[in-house]
Formats: sequence, C-alpha cells, structure tokens
Amino acid sequence: MRRLHVDRLTVMMFIGAVAFIAAYSAMVALSNRYYVVSAPPSSVYSASPAGFKVYYTYLWELGLKPGILKSFETLPAHATLIIAGPFQKSPSAGEAQAIGRWVRGGGRLVTVGADARELLDPIGLGGSPNTGDASETLRPLFPGAYADGVTALQPGPDRLLLDESAWVAHFKDFGGQVLVSRKVDAGEVVWLSGPFALSNAGIGRADNGRLSVLLAAAGGRGVYFDEFHHGYVEEPGYWDRLPAGGRSAVLLLAAALAIALIGWSRRIGPVIEPLHEAEARGGAYIGQLAELYRKAGARAEALSALEYGLTRALARTHGTLDAGLARHPDARDALTASRALREAGAIPEDRFLSTARRLSRARQEVEGQNG
Repeated sequence: MRRLHVDRLTVMMFIGAVAFIAAYSAMVALSNRYYVVSAPPSSVYSASPAGFKVYYTYLWELGLKPGILKSFETLPAHATLIIAGPFQKSPSAGEAQAIGRWVRGGGRLVTVGADARELLDPIGLGGSPNTGDASETLRPLFPGAYADGVTALQPGPDRLLLDESAWVAHFKDFGGQVLVSRKVDAGEVVWLSGPFALSNAGIGRADNGRLSVLLAAAGGRGVYFDEFHHGYVEEPGYWDRLPAGGRSAVLLLAAALAIALIGWSRRIGPVIEPLHEAEARGGAYIGQLAELYRKAGARAEALSALEYGLTRALARTHGTLDAGLARHPDARDALTASRALREAGAIPEDRFLSTARRLSRARQEVEGQNG
C-alpha cells in the first residue's frame, strides 16, 4: 500500500490561513461587543438616551432576531420595516416610491417621528406634526392589536394631526394622535408620533416596552431596522448587481479555474515517484562474470556473457543493435564466430581465449567511439 505524502509547506500554509481567519473573526466579535459607536438618535447603534440600542437588543433577547437595512435597492419581502427619525440622509423621491410599491405589495411599514412625512407625503399618506397640549400618560382608545397588554403609554410630547377617516387612531389626546395605522392594498402602514416610547430612555416607562414588541412582532414577520437613512450606507457590490445568469457564469468560471489549478499544480496530491529503472550492467561486471564462468570451466556461458555485453554496448551506443552491427563489422564478425563456437559443442582452450579476446576488443572499440 502506497504511503500518502503530505507536503509540509501546503500544511503550514493551510494552518496559517485558518489561524488568520480565526484571529480576524475574534477581533470582529470583540469589536462588536465592546466598541462604543457614536451614532445618531433613533439608530440601533446608539446607546445615548435617544438611541434605539436597547430596543434592538430587547427584540433579540425575545428571539425576534431583527435585521439591519443599509441599502434601499432591495427591500425585504413580507417583512416589517421600522423607519425612525430624525434622518441623517433624507429619502429621495425614488426611495419613497419604492416604499409605496413595497407596502402595496404586502409590506408592513412602521414609521416613527415627524420625519416620516418625507417618505409618506410622496405616496399620499402624509400628515402634520404637533407638540401642543400633550398628556404624559395615555390609555388605548379601544382593544386592538396595539392595545394588548398596554394599559398606560408614555409617548413623549410629539403628536400627529391626521385625517382620521383614512387612519385608525389607537392612542390620542387633545394634542393629536400618538399611534395610527391604515391598510394600503395588501400592506399596512403604522405611524408612531415620536421616538421617545422606543428610545433607550423611554422604553422602560409604563407599558412602552410592551408596545415596542407589538409594533415589531405584529403579523409574525421578519423585522428590519432602517439604518440607511441614519447614514449607514452599504452600497451593493458587483456580485449583488449581477443578474442570476451572470452569477452562474462567474461560478462556472471559478470552478473551471480551480480545476485547471489542480491540474497544473505540482503540490496537490501525493508525490509521483520516479519509475524504477534497472541499472545497466557495466563492462567490469560483464568481464568479472565471464572470468568466473571460465574458471569454472563453463566456457560456453562465459562467451554468452561476453556476447551479451557487446550487444548491449552496440544498442546503447547506436540506438539499436542492427544500427550498431552495421557501423561495426568487426563486432558482427566476433559475435558470429562466438555463437558458432558455442554451437559446435566442446570448446578448446585456445579457441575460447582467442574468441573471448576478440569480443572484448570489439566492445572496447564500440564504447571508445560515439558513432
């Protein structure tokens, strides 16, 4: 059974690559856990009183596993998208139209704060903000999806002034609406008047935490927070811009290159051992063998050994035996005479010695000149 050869350099490079990847992953994990980010208000990265980091972490602890949206080129299908102001990057008209199409197709949009008008006005769902005559604590107007377990809400001072014939108000006071919702074709839009109830400073007040879960979990959908408009932009790379056929072509090309690399590489797989070649018998060996035969009285065998040595020398020097015999008539004659003597039977001492010397001289001539 052949022993598998493992190239030491390949093993060392593999171990180094694994160690580098492990170190990089550990650094990323530590930075995500301990690095403090200075983020804008209402961002899930912000640990300030106005940030949403506690809200985001709370949903994770409950098993909802919210995602973070950093690009508006592709919106998550059949999901809840939470977009909270104030915005660091104002939505464009194209983004507002994309949100409108997404909601009508079945998306669920939860907007927070007065900045939501920048997304809702272009699709005919806007309203006016108001901050006057705000009550500190509100109770739900009626039982419903956003009143389950919520008996007291502390939303902060922000209020909305909306047409109540189009929107359903779940919480309101004399200053205006606090939480409203409406169906839009197959989707839904929910608008919370201000971010305080979901912020790090406000989520622990009254039943604000309960409302925060209802806003995210209604409908049993995946939950995403918009960080694109807080300045965390992740531009799609070339891979994301490729259509499905283009991606398949790239994968096939990569597979072809990998196969070619494996085929060309000298280090992949066990080492191919060189073919074993029997060592050619040298002139000294042939001469010693013939001498042993002569001393033992085996004259025919001694001549046969000398003939073998001469034929090997002819073939090795000229490529083939016939070519060698054609170039060396003396060698051909010596071989013919030796074979005739062996076939005659008993070999006299003098005839043996003369024939043996003739074969040896012929070999010396063949090996002493190259062509």
